[in-house]
Formats: sequence, structure tokens, C-alpha cells
Amino acid sequence: MKRLKIFQLTIIGLFIIFIIFFLNSTNYTKEYKVDDILVKETYNKEDKYYYFTFNYKNTAIDYLYETSYKTYREFVKEIKIIKNDEDFCLIPDGKKIEFIPLCYENDKIIYYKNVSSALKEQLPSNYLKEETNLNDTYKEINIYNRDYTYLLWNYNGFYYINSENEKEIKLFNNEKYNINLVSYTKDYLIIANYDDEYKFDKIYRLSFKDGSKKEIELDYEIYFDSYFPGYDENKLYIVDGKEELMYELNTKNGNISKTKAKILKENKWEEISIKTLLKNEEKFTYKTNYIYSLKDKTLLLTYKNEEISTAIDKDVTSIIRIKNNKVFYLKKDTLYVFEPLKGSTKLLSYFEWNFNFENMIYIN
Repeated sequence: MKRLKIFQLTIIGLFIIFIIFFLNSTNYTKEYKVDDILVKETYNKEDKYYYFTFNYKNTAIDYLYETSYKTYREFVKEIKIIKNDEDFCLIPDGKKIEFIPLCYENDKIIYYKNVSSALKEQLPSNYLKEETNLNDTYKEINIYNRDYTYLLWNYNGFYYINSENEKEIKLFNNEKYNINLVSYTKDYLIIANYDDEYKFDKIYRLSFKDGSKKEIELDYEIYFDSYFPGYDENKLYIVDGKEELMYELNTKNGNISKTKAKILKENKWEEISIKTLLKNEEKFTYKTNYIYSLKDKTLLLTYKNEEISTAIDKDVTSIIRIKNNKVFYLKKDTLYVFEPLKGSTKLLSYFEWNFNFENMIYIN
């Protein structure tokens, strides 16, 4: 009887160990073939994503999908191929992961919604659904989408537009063509008081939630020869170039204090000399698996730690903001947002942006 009990406990213990091991996330890489296409499947435990490369016609196309760890392996079960001469799209299909078409056209990898009509007409219709645009106007700004909050500089304040309303927020006595000392925090947009000269000791805090304005008096005078390297939640960091000092401003309660020079790199703090901060105007970076860049007016997406780039859109004027896996960008006078699974969505257009857009568009 005693031996039987020990045996049963051993079996139960081994079963528990097996379950823990089986369900615990782990990094892995696996290669397999699907329809003669080599698939490399990787899971990154730290950043919680699956990364795939598909090798076809001596071309490697990649795809990243953020999700929690799954005990499943070999997600890709079928790959449909559509072609037009040397151009093609791979359409992976499988279990538990949402794939999109992966396309190669004119000797480059291109986002599938931007391929030529010869390829696009072969794509399954469920990938090509278009969102219905709004047709609203405020202060000569055409509004196509209200899913976000917009703060748009109008030379002495901001236009505030969101899902519920729009209004004008006046700040300064005189028009300012370009303002540099503007920065995001988690909940607010922060602007130095441009009615001051040389130094400022007041900032304006605009709420993304309701557009409310608050003046915050600072305990220090800070030179306009300064910059905002970034934020952490609702703490804004200010580097005074003339005094060679770094400040930490709590935008919730207005408390400001001097702090040791430091920089936030992918959500981790690192000490840095104040001179290095100033010399390179170092900026904070935030953790993301999606790296967006602009090259020769082409918006590119590259996944973290990888080298393969996908062309997202062309004739792009500027990247306005990168937040998480989204990028907001401007084409001539029109603002768009791109999301990897949805593609590009038109948000706003304003004729003024044909001539001046620097430090004018803020979005949350």
C-alpha cells in the first residue's frame, strides 16, 4: 500500500511538472515547409510576440504578431500565392494567429493594401474592407475620423477636436509661427509660456480628455534654449541648455525639481551626462516591436531587432507621432494613421499644412 501511494504521488508530481513546463512561455525557433515555402517561426518571450519569415523566390518576407504564448507550434497550415509576372503576394492561413497578405512588388516588399490593381483584384475581399469616412468640418479642417483626440496649433493656441466636440483654446497674446517647447505626457500636452522672453517660469497644461487648460507656475526660471527629451507617465523632463540642468516636472500637481541627468531607453532608466544630453539632444525611447522610419519620402516598417523593411506608403511628408504599434503621418495636407492589421486610415486634412506643419499637429 505504501509503495502504491508513493507511486501515485510520483505520477501526480511528474504530471504537475509537465503541466508547468508545457504552459510556461519559452523562447523557441522552428523551421518547416508549407507548400514548398520555408517558414521560420520564432517566439520572443520578453516582448511577447511571434515572428515569422517566409522564403519564396529567393525573397524573405517577415511578419510579427503580438500575443501571449501559446503551446501550439507550426501555426501556418497553408499559403496561397497570387502572382502578376514577377510580383506576388503570399496569403498565410493557419490557427490561433491572424495573418495578413505579404506582398512583393517592383523589387520591394510592400504593404498589401498598396499593391497594384493587378494584384489587388486577386486578393480575397475580406482583406480589402474600407472604413466609412466622416464628412465633418471645423475651422476649415476636414474631419474624416474622430477615434482620436487632436490638438492643432493655430499660431496663438490650439484647435481641440475629439469624438464629442471641438473648440478653440487660446494661449498667447501674439501669434507664434513656430513653437518648439511642446511635449506629450500620458494625459496632457505641455507648452512653455511663449509670452515670456528668454526664460519662462510658467507652462500650460492641456488635457487630452476634455481640452481643459491649466496654467502651472514653476519654481524655477528656465531658458528657452532648452528642450523636452520625453516623459514618463505624467512626469515631463526638461533639459535647460544654458544652465546645463535637468528638471523633473510632475504635470499632475505642478511640482518641479532638479534631477540627475538620465534618459529613458525602452522604458528603462539610464544615467547619462548632461553634456551628452545637450550635445546630441537625446530623446527618450519607448518599448515597441514596431520601428517606423521615413526614407526618400517612403514610410517604412521594420520589426524590432530585424532588418527586413516593408514599404507602408509613399510621398509622405513627415512622421507626426509613433505610439505603440501605430504611426501617425502626414501626406501633403492630410493626416493618416497606420496600424499593421488595419492599414492606413485618413484622419484629417487642412490646407495650411501644405505650407507649415512643424510642431503643429498633436494627437492622442
